[in-house]
Amino acid sequence: MSTKRVEGEIQGEEETVKKLLQQLDKGPRMAHVVKLEKKELEPREGEDHFSVMRTMESRYAS
Repeated sequence: MSTKRVEGEIQGEEETVKKLLQQLDKGPRMAHVVKLEKKELEPREGEDHFSVMRTMESRYAS
């Protein structure tokens, strides 16, 4: 079995974010989510896009 670490950042209405986090905690049908960590971040001024990076390229410490 392969273990993968995934990071993400979401913004939106509180109820929408809450629903997404519930779905992420379950994971896809064939996955086994071990742990979901959450932390509040201040929005950055002018954010208007997203990017995909490998976890080791992330700006967040493990």
